[in-house]
Amino acid sequence: MEDMDAGRAGTARRWLDKLRGLIDPERMGDDFLYLLYHDALARRLGTCHDQRDNLYLRRFERPQIELFDLMAGHLPVLTLAGRIGGALLADHLAGRDTATLLSVGIGSGGQEAAVLTALAKRGRAPGRLTVIGVDPAVGSLHQAERAIRDTGVTLDFHHVPRFAERMTDQDWDLVRRAPRPLVMNAAFALHHLRDTASGADERNTFLSKLRDAEPDVVVLCEPDSDHHRVALPERFHNSWRHFHAVFRLIDVLDVSAADRNAMKLFFRREVVDIVGTADDEDRYERHEPAETWLARLREAGFRPMPAPAESVSEPMPPAFVRHDPDSVRIGFDGESILAVIHAVPAHA
Repeated sequence: MEDMDAGRAGTARRWLDKLRGLIDPERMGDDFLYLLYHDALARRLGTCHDQRDNLYLRRFERPQIELFDLMAGHLPVLTLAGRIGGALLADHLAGRDTATLLSVGIGSGGQEAAVLTALAKRGRAPGRLTVIGVDPAVGSLHQAERAIRDTGVTLDFHHVPRFAERMTDQDWDLVRRAPRPLVMNAAFALHHLRDTASGADERNTFLSKLRDAEPDVVVLCEPDSDHHRVALPERFHNSWRHFHAVFRLIDVLDVSAADRNAMKLFFRREVVDIVGTADDEDRYERHEPAETWLARLREAGFRPMPAPAESVSEPMPPAFVRHDPDSVRIGFDGESILAVIHAVPAHA
């Protein structure tokens, strides 16, 4: 990494070749992470990929929907994040005559539908719900609308087929005029926002516009690591520590070896994006530490709140949950992997 960062590409390639001779994922489970980073750095250097690597990795490829189901069903940090975020959303939607849910990066609407289904079973679903779904994938927005309608809630669904930073003045007018309470949910979405070409901070801009819309509560879920503006060597170190914790957690799960490797392969795209993308402007996975998100929220006029302890009814070892005064950290073996943040307007 030092040679690559210093522009000594030839030396870096020789180190990579030597490293590849030491990697044996068939024999050592830890070597799967080395293989993914070797692949990412080789891509960055424009080096031809070893056919052995391609064949090995293809053995564990699954359709993306299968990988999502596998991760959601077996990776406890994701399950816990969904439970905690869902409980916080439910607290602010339950029993309301009307309510609005602004969901940024709504995807297929799985989390939202799960929350509403659970509320309906308790007889606590909102009387009429407005959902403003923000997602660049038009197909996902249609899936989300169908999934939420299937819960039986009386629904007004508004499609916003754009990235969050490209929301128009008309989109924000829609948010401001929406029925109250206004609840904003963003799960694994805001770290995709990049600075503009002129250097403007799109994350702060988005949170400032959100604050102007006067939401009643904001719920964020984000990876707890720094891959945004830091230089390549530090980004490499931060991402290695983050994914090493994730992979060690996967290694102790009660699943087959094939499923463990498939789950690890789920993160291949993120590793390649974070350390293997040569042009920094093309990077997409720009995670930030929880402390940075908390600072951004405070600067925008929000007050982070403690999450109710009952938002997690049952522990899910070997993952841990730590309730801090301003966030919930979820991780493994002392390393925070994800953070759920619950904030209200500072005047509230």
